[in-house]
Amino acid sequence: MSSKIPITIIIADYASQTSITDCLKNISSWSPRKIIVSNNTKLKEQFPELTTSELIFFDSKSSYQLWKKGINESKTQWNLLITSDEIVTGQLKNSIENQVKNSPDTEELFNIRKKVIFFKKVLKYPLLWSDEFPSSLIFIPDLKNFTLKRGVYKTNSYLGGEIARFGKCSLSESVSEVLRLADIQAEKLFQSPENKNLVVLIFKSFFKAGLELFVNLVWKKGFHEGYEGIVFSLLGSTIPLFTLLRYYEKYFREGKIIANNLDKIKNILIIKLGGTGDVILATPVIRNFKKIIPQANIHVLVLNGAESLLNNNPYIDSTTTINFDAKTQEIKEISNMLKSRKIDLAINLQSTNFSGKVLGRVSSRWKINRSYFFRDKNTDVLVGFTNTYRSVIERDLDVLRSIGLNPVDKNTEVFLGQNEIEWAKEFFSLNGLSSKNKIVTIHPCSSLEIRSWGIDNFAFLCKKIISEINCQIIINCSSKELETVQPIKRLVPEVCLFSGSLRELLSIVNESDLFIGNDSGPSHLSVALDVPTITLNGPSTSSFFRDPDLFRGKHYTFNKEVHCRDLFHTQCMSKIDPTTNHPICDSMICLDFSVDEVAAKALEFLR
Repeated sequence: MSSKIPITIIIADYASQTSITDCLKNISSWSPRKIIVSNNTKLKEQFPELTTSELIFFDSKSSYQLWKKGINESKTQWNLLITSDEIVTGQLKNSIENQVKNSPDTEELFNIRKKVIFFKKVLKYPLLWSDEFPSSLIFIPDLKNFTLKRGVYKTNSYLGGEIARFGKCSLSESVSEVLRLADIQAEKLFQSPENKNLVVLIFKSFFKAGLELFVNLVWKKGFHEGYEGIVFSLLGSTIPLFTLLRYYEKYFREGKIIANNLDKIKNILIIKLGGTGDVILATPVIRNFKKIIPQANIHVLVLNGAESLLNNNPYIDSTTTINFDAKTQEIKEISNMLKSRKIDLAINLQSTNFSGKVLGRVSSRWKINRSYFFRDKNTDVLVGFTNTYRSVIERDLDVLRSIGLNPVDKNTEVFLGQNEIEWAKEFFSLNGLSSKNKIVTIHPCSSLEIRSWGIDNFAFLCKKIISEINCQIIINCSSKELETVQPIKRLVPEVCLFSGSLRELLSIVNESDLFIGNDSGPSHLSVALDVPTITLNGPSTSSFFRDPDLFRGKHYTFNKEVHCRDLFHTQCMSKIDPTTNHPICDSMICLDFSVDEVAAKALEFLR
């Protein structure tokens, strides 16, 4: 072909390196210009001789999208569209040369016959799976305004000659190709205006599957090809079924429908019906939603008693509480109240039977029911359970990722007013605590015995620290735990006991130099306030509740790797106290930390 003939060969590459090698060799001495549009980022390394104008990276598995990208870069009205697993025969080359001498008045497509090689066998009949757009010669009068849609061209006779199409060589490769085509068809289904009723889609998919099998096996005479033809026909019939499954997986389970409608979300409800620490761990999700979708109002539903942790939070527009033992009537009243807020997206960050029931009563356009340990039920998006050791924060941020959002950061946070800071200073003054000396706040109690290092250990820890350094210790507990902490007061009379509200505790911890405690809510408060923290981890997987990116440096966790620990607490839950209904453990080897080693770490921080 003369280099003066205005034609560009556009090669859509989504196949293997071997196939494109043969394709390029076939046209190396014939084409005046070629453009390779590939989704392979390493193709330039494999073919360093290709210039930038000849090789374009485009992240798509669709030959149609790759060709479209290539046409945008083309400078000729005539373009030959082929894939990297196709070879242009000599007769076709001559036919194309003759055709391009006469330019039509309108955009036109010229069909090309194909010789198909499938499972390494040359087929007598050209069996082809339905694709989005055929390999063809196309004339485009105006490169800035072209159609490139199947069915919009008037029918032209086939060009002389053919393309040799090298199909997949094995069953596994063919299955991958079927899934690629199904993924493309699922995208088209999503974009199409047709009825998306699931029952209708299922019926249509099975009808298309049967029709595809009949057409390939009988009408196109696939049965004459023997094994290859039968396999081709059977695999082709699965494309409509995989299209339906991929559509449901990608646009429902994977959240793409919500991702495509983020601009329509005006009100988001975040449900976190857990304890103190759980609410603190939800603050990164709250902040990220507000920053990424600033037009949305953020509403939060928490357990009664935990709402004060969210006071002064600038990312929250309203906070609602519910009792832990709420009955049907209370749930109904709260759901009716939330209905007036016209919730677009409701998210249950910690799915349990109770919180799932609450979410079920909430009126919302979309719902995400997130479970850490169990199956996500009654949800529009499956966030899923993929890794044992990822933190709660990362798992919660997966909710954003599942609907196409990229979290900005994951620091926990609480917000204190100046009056609360002044209250803490006044408390110190009234209790004889001087700002000139280091102040250590210790929370020695736990709602579960299997998480407690032990009151006696904390008592000896206080004695050890005070004997080594001139510091003041505040023992925090609830009013119900005052009797429990008396052994500490008896052994170390100079400690100051505190039993107050959550906001008061926040104020005291904020003005402290160090916080020490069991694996419980207050340790998360101190980290959120960025106060140096020492946590004594028990049966929980440490990285689950304490994100490694946050609990490091001045936030230290004592953690002992033990054989009986797992994310589901199977061993811990194997023995239950019939009176309290709490798990119990006879050995407590996970909390086998000496007073001396904990004291040494505390003194390291204080000095």
